[in-house]
Amino acid sequence: MLRVIGARLLQMLVVVLCVTALGFGLVNILQGNVVYAILGDFYTPEAAAELTAQLRLDDPLYVRYLDWLAAAVQGDFGTSVITHQRVSEAIWLALPPTVELLIGAQLVGITLALLTTLLSLRFRWADRFVTVLGLIGNSVPAFVVALMLIVVFATSLRMVSSIGWVDPATGGWGANLKAMIIPSVALGVSVFPEYMRVLRGEIYEQLENEEYVTLARMKGLSKTRVLVLHVARNSVGGLITLIALTTGFLLSGVVIVEEVFSIPGIGRLVLGAINNRDATLLQGAIVLIAVGVVVANLVGELVQMRLDPRVRPGARRRARTG
Repeated sequence: MLRVIGARLLQMLVVVLCVTALGFGLVNILQGNVVYAILGDFYTPEAAAELTAQLRLDDPLYVRYLDWLAAAVQGDFGTSVITHQRVSEAIWLALPPTVELLIGAQLVGITLALLTTLLSLRFRWADRFVTVLGLIGNSVPAFVVALMLIVVFATSLRMVSSIGWVDPATGGWGANLKAMIIPSVALGVSVFPEYMRVLRGEIYEQLENEEYVTLARMKGLSKTRVLVLHVARNSVGGLITLIALTTGFLLSGVVIVEEVFSIPGIGRLVLGAINNRDATLLQGAIVLIAVGVVVANLVGELVQMRLDPRVRPGARRRARTG
């Protein structure tokens, strides 16, 4: 296991370096208007030339990247050229709402996948309904779901809040969870169809090919008990891997959902950095997103290896020799 972690950490380092290099190059395409964005009405050729030299925008791209990388390794991601706030501080303040939204979306997606899968397997009449529901979830964008939920539950029924994020340290967890229900559902609906498809496939394979299912039925266990207590538990390996892989997809949806609900998270921070041509802030956010995705994939792989010894390195070789 330690060798696996060491190898994956080395791969993560290479991936993050590649992402930062590519991101730095792409982000600096935005630099064309950053001087004008900073100066605004005070823009003059002389002031622009002075600010360009001050920001070292006339240095070669690779020189700026190496300087930025040397500082980033020490935890210094620079200072926003628009707000003059340290990038690390801005990211740290925006991180809690995004993490909470991602966790909420994953919980919603997993819960919907489990309920719909078990429902379709237990009752034949529910199979087509669940299939149609999955197709709708795949087809409708997250922001459309968000707007529909706002209209129904926030505007018409007034059951939950539709705007803002409440800091649990000041407003309490009750108000915080009430404000995050709709955003979590809107984002979670976009991933539950894939979760359901993988989970259903795993469960069908267990039901048709595993001898322990036949043995459990011969012992007199009900179909529901076999399905819930045994088959479902043994079928979550592929789902865990998919959950880790969908982290990047959810992060892309976070940008829109946070803007719709005015949540001050990483997605809104990225959108603001793009609109303001704030390359320094945007580059720091890209690093955070890249690290988050590769760490999620590593955790998912380790959890799957823990649950299923068959996917561990050398398992197939040992099976052949044994």
